[in-house]
Amino acid sequence: MSKSAEWDLIVVGAGAAGIGAGLAARAAGLKTQILEAADRIGGRAHTVRERGIAYDLGCHFLHSASRNPFSLAALTRGETIRMHGTQGAFPPALYRDGVLQDEETRAACGRYYAECYQRSLAVQVDVSVAAAIDSQSPFRDIYTGWCGAIVGVPPERISTEDVKAYAETGEDWPVRDGYGALIAGLADGLPIRTGCPVSAIDRTGETVRVETPDGTLTARAVIVTVSPDVLRSGSIRFTPDLPNSVRAALEDVRLGFAERVALFTDGPVMDPPVIAHIMPRAGHMIGVNFHEFGQNTIGGYLAGDLAADLAREGGRAALIDYTLDAVVEILGSDLRGKILGAISSCWSIDPNILGGYSAALPGRHAARAALREPFDDRLALAGEACSPDAFSTAHGAYITGTHAVSRMLQGGLRAG
Repeated sequence: MSKSAEWDLIVVGAGAAGIGAGLAARAAGLKTQILEAADRIGGRAHTVRERGIAYDLGCHFLHSASRNPFSLAALTRGETIRMHGTQGAFPPALYRDGVLQDEETRAACGRYYAECYQRSLAVQVDVSVAAAIDSQSPFRDIYTGWCGAIVGVPPERISTEDVKAYAETGEDWPVRDGYGALIAGLADGLPIRTGCPVSAIDRTGETVRVETPDGTLTARAVIVTVSPDVLRSGSIRFTPDLPNSVRAALEDVRLGFAERVALFTDGPVMDPPVIAHIMPRAGHMIGVNFHEFGQNTIGGYLAGDLAADLAREGGRAALIDYTLDAVVEILGSDLRGKILGAISSCWSIDPNILGGYSAALPGRHAARAALREPFDDRLALAGEACSPDAFSTAHGAYITGTHAVSRMLQGGLRAG
């Protein structure tokens, strides 16, 4: 590896993967620069504070908490988290067309969810989840919404091998003061330059040249942590181009869509607080969390094609309106007068992200391996899409960042 560079390592992106790479590089004594296109750090981990309440517009749960490295950080820092299991669980409340469904119906829907999961695990070839399940169930439309929430895409676009590969422990712990804030806090002291999008990476010379609005930077090695959809968009030009195997994998592993909305209320509107799946008359299921951690919020989770369509057609306002309309259906129009404000993500059209989290197309789960396979000792990819068993999660992204640095060190990268 070249020794005549400004930096030992440049990391593109300051999300969970970039932060993981930065921490590992610092521990190894590498002179590192992290470049972030956005005006903040965290990527899809983003906590905002409104009306004294921390709200995650991105990742919110410590998934697979007992094996999640961020859990240690949360527990060590004394974060307030809710330690509960969710494997096989179904929300306590199910609404359809504004009507609370009875316990028998709710339980039947929960059994259908569990059956779909088991059928997906049982198939011996990589097909769509839709091909593995009973599509004639009266709960099929609700399950489609659930798939959107979990994977970001409908069953027709979910690989059964993805379902099998994901390391599910059934521990999903929310963080009261924000998962995004927790992750961003771990980056304290790292050399991060925000508002600095990378437009080109050229590794034809002795050093790797990285083009930015601030000029050309040189490094001995580069780790790129942006989403597969950003890579596919061409906003970063690679010379020479990424290998054909990687380009093909980027077509096969794409981001699904997920958006989070918060409605701030003037007091409790649901007693006791509850998590609900709501199938409104508009026809697309959303998840709603009333008063999480006892706060005056109604959290909405819109995912899959619904999230993408709303974001593209009307941005944050459309996402907020859909959420509010769905909740008004079950609580009545008086609710509108109790809403003090609202916020929403808009990942689906954010040019630095272009979606929620990754899903391999049916029959294409193996493409994830191509994204993480080393192809150049001076360039590596990292991010949740590269994870073998924790894709779609912040901790999966973080681990791939640390692994990328480890592989480069094994390949000969040293502090200059």
